[in-house]
Amino acid sequence: MKKILQMSNTTNRKIFKYWYLLVVLVFIGSILAQSARAQETSRTFTISPPTVQAELDPGQQTQGTLKIINDGDSPLVFQTSTQDFIVKDDDGTPYILPPDTLSNKYSGASWIAIYPDVITIEPHKKVEVNYYIQVPSDARPGGHYGAVMYNPTNVMSVSGTGASVNTSVGTLFYLTVKGPVSIKAMVSKFTTQGIWDFGPVKINTSILNSSDVHIKPLGTITVTNMLGQKSDVKKINEFNIFPGVSRNYETKLGKKFMLGFYRGNLNATYGPDKLPLIATTSFIVFPWKIAIFIILLALVVGFGYRYWKNPSRHEPNPPEQTQY
Repeated sequence: MKKILQMSNTTNRKIFKYWYLLVVLVFIGSILAQSARAQETSRTFTISPPTVQAELDPGQQTQGTLKIINDGDSPLVFQTSTQDFIVKDDDGTPYILPPDTLSNKYSGASWIAIYPDVITIEPHKKVEVNYYIQVPSDARPGGHYGAVMYNPTNVMSVSGTGASVNTSVGTLFYLTVKGPVSIKAMVSKFTTQGIWDFGPVKINTSILNSSDVHIKPLGTITVTNMLGQKSDVKKINEFNIFPGVSRNYETKLGKKFMLGFYRGNLNATYGPDKLPLIATTSFIVFPWKIAIFIILLALVVGFGYRYWKNPSRHEPNPPEQTQY
Protein backbone atom coordinates (compact mmCIF):
# COMPACT_ATOMS: atom_id res chain seq x y z
CA MET A 1 0.00 0.00 0.00
CA LYS A 2 2.86 2.36 0.85
CA LYS A 3 4.53 1.63 -2.50
CA ILE A 4 1.30 2.45 -4.32
CA LEU A 5 0.98 5.77 -2.44
CA GLN A 6 4.63 6.64 -3.13
CA MET A 7 4.21 5.88 -6.84
CA SER A 8 1.04 7.99 -6.93
CA ASN A 9 2.79 10.96 -5.25
CA THR A 10 5.75 10.68 -7.63
CA THR A 11 3.42 10.63 -10.63
CA ASN A 12 1.51 13.68 -9.34
CA ARG A 13 4.75 15.63 -8.85
CA LYS A 14 5.87 14.79 -12.38
CA ILE A 15 2.52 15.87 -13.81
CA PHE A 16 2.67 19.10 -11.80
CA LYS A 17 6.20 19.83 -13.09
CA TYR A 18 5.10 19.25 -16.69
CA TRP A 19 2.08 21.52 -16.32
CA TYR A 20 4.18 24.19 -14.57
CA LEU A 21 6.78 24.08 -17.35
CA LEU A 22 4.02 24.30 -19.98
CA VAL A 23 2.45 27.38 -18.30
CA VAL A 24 5.85 29.12 -18.09
CA LEU A 25 6.57 28.43 -21.77
CA VAL A 26 3.15 29.71 -22.82
CA PHE A 27 3.64 32.89 -20.77
CA ILE A 28 7.09 33.55 -22.25
CA GLY A 29 5.77 32.83 -25.74
CA SER A 30 2.91 35.33 -25.33
CA ILE A 31 5.34 38.04 -24.19
CA LEU A 32 7.63 37.41 -27.16
CA ALA A 33 4.66 37.44 -29.54
CA GLN A 34 3.43 40.77 -28.16
CA SER A 35 6.94 42.21 -28.46
CA ALA A 36 7.18 41.02 -32.05
CA ARG A 37 3.80 42.52 -32.90
CA ALA A 38 4.83 45.82 -31.28
CA GLN A 39 8.00 45.88 -33.34
CA GLU A 40 6.05 45.12 -36.49
CA THR A 41 3.52 47.91 -35.93
CA SER A 42 5.91 50.49 -34.49
CA ARG A 43 7.29 53.04 -36.92
CA THR A 44 9.51 56.08 -36.47
CA PHE A 45 9.81 59.16 -38.64
CA THR A 46 11.27 62.65 -38.49
CA ILE A 47 9.57 65.88 -39.55
CA SER A 48 11.64 68.90 -40.59
CA PRO A 49 11.17 71.75 -40.01
CA PRO A 50 8.79 71.63 -37.02
CA THR A 51 7.78 75.27 -37.58
CA VAL A 52 7.64 77.70 -40.51
CA GLN A 53 7.60 81.46 -39.96
CA ALA A 54 6.87 83.99 -42.70
CA GLU A 55 6.11 87.71 -42.86
CA LEU A 56 3.96 88.53 -45.90
CA ASP A 57 2.05 91.39 -47.50
CA PRO A 58 -1.69 91.12 -48.22
CA GLY A 59 -2.12 89.30 -51.53
CA GLN A 60 1.45 87.89 -51.49
CA GLN A 61 2.32 84.32 -52.47
CA THR A 62 5.20 82.15 -51.30
CA GLN A 63 6.19 78.49 -51.31
CA GLY A 64 8.65 76.06 -49.77
CA THR A 65 9.34 72.43 -48.94
CA LEU A 66 8.90 70.19 -45.91
CA LYS A 67 10.88 66.99 -45.33
CA ILE A 68 9.70 63.66 -43.91
CA ILE A 69 12.28 60.97 -43.16
CA ASN A 70 11.30 57.34 -42.61
CA ASP A 71 13.64 56.09 -39.88
CA GLY A 72 12.00 52.66 -39.70
CA ASP A 73 12.26 49.43 -41.64
CA SER A 74 8.78 49.45 -43.17
CA PRO A 75 7.08 51.76 -45.70
CA LEU A 76 4.99 54.61 -44.31
CA VAL A 77 1.88 56.18 -45.80
CA PHE A 78 0.56 59.60 -44.73
CA GLN A 79 -2.57 61.58 -45.49
CA THR A 80 -1.84 65.31 -45.20
CA SER A 81 -4.25 68.06 -44.20
CA THR A 82 -4.19 71.72 -43.13
CA GLN A 83 -5.88 72.89 -39.92
CA ASP A 84 -5.91 75.94 -37.69
CA PHE A 85 -4.27 75.83 -34.27
CA ILE A 86 -4.20 77.95 -31.14
CA VAL A 87 -2.23 77.99 -27.88
CA LYS A 88 -4.23 78.17 -24.65
CA ASP A 89 -1.83 77.26 -21.81
CA ASP A 90 1.33 78.76 -20.32
CA ASP A 91 3.54 75.97 -21.68
CA GLY A 92 3.02 76.76 -25.38
CA THR A 93 1.09 73.57 -26.22
CA PRO A 94 -0.53 73.85 -29.67
CA TYR A 95 -4.15 72.68 -30.01
CA ILE A 96 -5.36 71.64 -33.44
CA LEU A 97 -8.89 72.84 -34.16
CA PRO A 98 -11.64 71.31 -36.27
CA PRO A 99 -12.26 73.04 -39.61
CA ASP A 100 -14.01 76.43 -39.58
CA THR A 101 -13.87 76.87 -35.79
CA LEU A 102 -11.17 79.56 -35.48
CA SER A 103 -12.19 83.15 -36.14
CA ASN A 104 -10.76 84.88 -39.20
CA LYS A 105 -8.76 87.06 -36.84
CA TYR A 106 -6.13 84.32 -36.42
CA SER A 107 -7.08 81.68 -39.01
CA GLY A 108 -4.42 80.77 -41.56
CA ALA A 109 -4.98 77.13 -42.53
CA SER A 110 -7.10 78.00 -45.59
CA TRP A 111 -4.16 79.94 -47.02
CA ILE A 112 -1.91 76.85 -47.11
CA ALA A 113 -1.95 74.14 -49.80
CA ILE A 114 0.08 70.91 -49.80
CA TYR A 115 1.20 68.67 -52.65
CA PRO A 116 0.97 65.72 -52.73
CA ASP A 117 -1.81 65.05 -50.24
CA VAL A 118 -0.94 61.33 -49.94
CA ILE A 119 2.69 60.43 -49.24
CA THR A 120 4.40 57.04 -49.35
CA ILE A 121 7.93 56.81 -47.93
CA GLU A 122 10.12 53.76 -48.30
CA PRO A 123 12.31 52.63 -45.36
CA HIS A 124 15.24 54.96 -44.59
CA LYS A 125 14.21 57.34 -47.35
CA LYS A 126 13.31 61.02 -47.42
CA VAL A 127 10.38 62.69 -49.19
CA GLU A 128 9.94 66.41 -49.78
CA VAL A 129 6.46 67.91 -49.61
CA ASN A 130 5.73 71.21 -51.33
CA TYR A 131 3.65 73.86 -49.59
CA TYR A 132 2.10 76.97 -51.13
CA ILE A 133 0.85 80.04 -49.24
CA GLN A 134 -1.58 82.53 -50.75
CA VAL A 135 -2.45 85.50 -48.52
CA PRO A 136 -5.82 87.09 -49.38
CA SER A 137 -5.66 90.68 -50.54
CA ASP A 138 -8.00 91.73 -47.73
CA ALA A 139 -6.20 89.77 -44.99
CA ARG A 140 -6.17 91.39 -41.56
CA PRO A 141 -2.70 92.57 -40.45
CA GLY A 142 -1.25 90.52 -37.61
CA GLY A 143 -0.75 86.87 -36.79
CA HIS A 144 -2.44 83.97 -38.58
CA TYR A 145 -1.81 80.36 -37.68
CA GLY A 146 -2.17 77.01 -39.38
CA ALA A 147 -0.62 73.55 -39.34
CA VAL A 148 0.20 70.93 -41.94
CA MET A 149 -0.81 67.64 -40.34
CA TYR A 150 0.69 64.26 -41.21
CA ASN A 151 -1.84 61.55 -40.45
CA PRO A 152 -0.26 58.07 -40.58
CA THR A 153 -2.31 55.14 -41.79
CA ASN A 154 -0.61 52.80 -39.29
CA VAL A 155 0.56 52.98 -35.67
CA MET A 156 3.95 54.57 -35.16
CA SER A 157 6.16 56.45 -32.77
CA VAL A 158 7.69 59.82 -33.56
CA SER A 159 11.30 60.85 -33.17
CA GLY A 160 13.30 63.87 -34.23
CA THR A 161 12.01 67.32 -35.06
CA GLY A 162 8.28 66.84 -35.53
CA ALA A 163 6.00 69.16 -33.57
CA SER A 164 3.72 66.86 -31.57
CA VAL A 165 0.12 68.07 -31.64
CA ASN A 166 -2.43 66.07 -29.64
CA THR A 167 -2.22 62.53 -31.13
CA SER A 168 -0.91 63.69 -34.53
CA VAL A 169 2.27 65.27 -35.78
CA GLY A 170 2.58 68.39 -37.88
CA THR A 171 4.48 71.45 -38.95
CA LEU A 172 3.23 74.70 -37.41
CA PHE A 173 2.96 77.82 -39.59
CA TYR A 174 3.32 81.22 -37.91
CA LEU A 175 2.26 83.74 -40.57
CA THR A 176 2.45 87.49 -40.03
CA VAL A 177 0.55 89.81 -42.39
CA LYS A 178 2.29 93.18 -42.62
CA GLY A 179 0.38 96.27 -41.59
CA PRO A 180 -0.54 98.32 -38.52
CA VAL A 181 -0.83 96.05 -35.49
CA SER A 182 -0.79 96.41 -31.73
CA ILE A 183 2.45 95.16 -30.15
CA LYS A 184 2.29 94.92 -26.38
CA ALA A 185 3.75 92.52 -23.82
CA MET A 186 4.70 92.52 -20.15
CA VAL A 187 6.54 90.43 -17.58
CA SER A 188 3.74 88.99 -15.44
CA LYS A 189 6.03 86.94 -13.19
CA PHE A 190 9.73 86.98 -12.31
CA THR A 191 10.23 85.13 -9.05
CA THR A 192 12.34 82.62 -7.16
CA GLN A 193 12.56 81.22 -3.64
CA GLY A 194 13.62 83.69 -0.98
CA ILE A 195 16.30 81.40 0.50
CA TRP A 196 18.29 78.63 -1.15
CA ASP A 197 20.60 76.13 0.55
CA PHE A 198 22.81 75.73 -2.51
CA GLY A 199 22.87 76.72 -6.15
CA PRO A 200 22.05 76.62 -8.94
CA VAL A 201 18.87 78.58 -8.31
CA LYS A 202 15.71 78.46 -10.44
CA ILE A 203 14.13 81.70 -11.60
CA ASN A 204 10.60 81.44 -12.99
CA THR A 205 9.54 83.95 -15.63
CA SER A 206 6.18 84.47 -17.29
CA ILE A 207 5.64 86.86 -20.22
CA LEU A 208 2.13 87.88 -21.28
CA ASN A 209 1.59 88.72 -24.95
CA SER A 210 -1.27 91.19 -25.48
CA SER A 211 -0.37 91.84 -29.12
CA ASP A 212 -2.24 91.08 -32.34
CA VAL A 213 0.63 88.84 -33.39
CA HIS A 214 2.94 86.28 -31.84
CA ILE A 215 6.22 87.49 -30.35
CA LYS A 216 9.56 85.83 -29.61
CA PRO A 217 11.31 87.64 -26.74
CA LEU A 218 15.11 87.59 -26.79
CA GLY A 219 17.31 88.43 -23.84
CA THR A 220 19.23 87.29 -20.80
CA ILE A 221 18.90 86.79 -17.06
CA THR A 222 21.89 87.97 -15.04
CA VAL A 223 22.66 87.06 -11.42
CA THR A 224 24.91 89.40 -9.43
CA ASN A 225 26.23 89.04 -5.87
CA MET A 226 26.12 91.58 -3.04
CA LEU A 227 29.18 93.36 -4.49
CA GLY A 228 27.50 93.79 -7.89
CA GLN A 229 29.74 91.18 -9.54
CA LYS A 230 28.21 88.89 -12.16
CA SER A 231 27.81 85.32 -10.94
CA ASP A 232 26.08 83.92 -14.01
CA VAL A 233 24.32 84.96 -17.24
CA LYS A 234 21.89 82.79 -19.23
CA LYS A 235 19.84 83.44 -22.35
CA ILE A 236 16.11 82.87 -22.03
CA ASN A 237 14.63 80.19 -24.27
CA GLU A 238 13.48 81.47 -27.66
CA PHE A 239 9.76 80.67 -27.57
CA ASN A 240 6.96 81.98 -29.76
CA ILE A 241 4.22 83.43 -27.54
CA PHE A 242 0.74 83.21 -29.03
CA PRO A 243 -1.44 86.36 -28.92
CA GLY A 244 -3.46 86.73 -25.74
CA VAL A 245 -1.61 84.10 -23.66
CA SER A 246 1.42 83.88 -21.38
CA ARG A 247 4.50 81.71 -21.70
CA ASN A 248 6.43 80.26 -18.77
CA TYR A 249 10.22 80.08 -18.61
CA GLU A 250 12.38 78.30 -16.02
CA THR A 251 16.06 79.26 -15.93
CA LYS A 252 18.77 77.68 -13.76
CA LEU A 253 21.62 80.01 -12.81
CA GLY A 254 24.69 79.99 -10.61
CA LYS A 255 27.01 77.31 -9.25
CA LYS A 256 26.50 74.76 -6.50
CA PHE A 257 28.47 76.71 -3.91
CA MET A 258 27.01 80.18 -3.47
CA LEU A 259 26.76 82.29 -0.34
CA GLY A 260 25.17 85.64 0.43
CA PHE A 261 22.66 88.04 -1.08
CA TYR A 262 22.02 87.89 -4.84
CA ARG A 263 19.92 89.76 -7.38
CA GLY A 264 18.46 88.43 -10.62
CA ASN A 265 17.82 90.80 -13.53
CA LEU A 266 15.83 90.11 -16.70
CA ASN A 267 16.82 92.21 -19.69
CA ALA A 268 14.94 91.22 -22.85
CA THR A 269 13.29 92.73 -25.92
CA TYR A 270 10.39 91.79 -28.22
CA GLY A 271 8.77 92.90 -31.45
CA PRO A 272 10.29 94.55 -34.53
CA ASP A 273 11.05 97.71 -32.53
CA LYS A 274 12.80 95.72 -29.77
CA LEU A 275 10.59 96.94 -26.98
CA PRO A 276 12.03 96.28 -23.49
CA LEU A 277 11.07 93.60 -20.98
CA ILE A 278 12.75 94.27 -17.62
CA ALA A 279 12.28 92.67 -14.18
CA THR A 280 14.26 92.14 -10.96
CA THR A 281 14.14 89.67 -8.08
CA SER A 282 16.30 89.03 -5.00
CA PHE A 283 17.24 85.94 -3.02
CA ILE A 284 19.70 84.62 -0.44
CA VAL A 285 21.89 81.55 -0.68
CA PHE A 286 22.84 80.21 2.76
CA PRO A 287 23.30 76.56 3.81
CA TRP A 288 21.16 76.98 6.92
CA LYS A 289 20.63 73.27 7.48
CA ILE A 290 24.37 72.68 7.61
CA ALA A 291 24.79 75.76 9.80
CA ILE A 292 22.21 74.46 12.31
CA PHE A 293 23.90 71.06 12.34
CA ILE A 294 27.30 72.65 13.01
CA ILE A 295 25.88 74.81 15.82
CA LEU A 296 24.21 71.82 17.49
CA LEU A 297 27.36 69.74 17.11
CA ALA A 298 29.44 72.54 18.65
CA LEU A 299 27.05 72.78 21.60
CA VAL A 300 27.19 69.03 22.19
CA VAL A 301 31.00 69.01 22.01
CA GLY A 302 31.23 72.06 24.26
CA PHE A 303 28.98 70.63 26.97
CA GLY A 304 30.76 67.32 26.76
CA TYR A 305 34.15 68.94 27.08
CA ARG A 306 33.05 70.94 30.13
CA TYR A 307 31.63 67.80 31.71
CA TRP A 308 34.80 65.80 31.26
CA LYS A 309 36.98 68.68 32.45
CA ASN A 310 34.88 69.40 35.54
CA PRO A 311 37.18 68.69 38.57
CA SER A 312 34.30 67.77 40.84
CA ARG A 313 33.54 64.86 38.53
CA HIS A 314 36.86 63.19 39.45
CA GLU A 315 36.69 63.77 43.27
CA PRO A 316 35.46 60.79 45.30
CA ASN A 317 32.21 61.17 47.13
CA PRO A 318 32.73 62.08 50.81
CA PRO A 319 32.14 59.21 53.24
CA GLU A 320 28.77 59.06 54.85
CA GLN A 321 28.76 60.17 58.48
CA THR A 322 27.05 57.98 60.96
CA GLN A 323 24.93 59.78 63.46
CA TYR A 324 24.60 58.44 66.99
